[in-house]
Amino acid sequence: MPKAIIKYDLDNHDDEMAYRRANASLGMACYIHEVLLNGKRRFEDGTTLEAIWEWLWQEAKDHGIDIDHIIE
Repeated sequence: MPKAIIKYDLDNHDDEMAYRRANASLGMACYIHEVLLNGKRRFEDGTTLEAIWEWLWQEAKDHGIDIDHIIE
């Protein structure tokens, strides 16, 4: 089985951001899965954009995604 060792220099800003993004990848994949597969059926006609927006942000939080932590 192939293996990889990835090293990040956490004193280097670009490497630190790459580390944070890699660390958040499972949460982001689960978030995308939830939004794409369950988002549409979660809401009925007449649901406000604000309610949908709040749900999207709550899902991100529930999956451990802090956008300010991984995007500059």
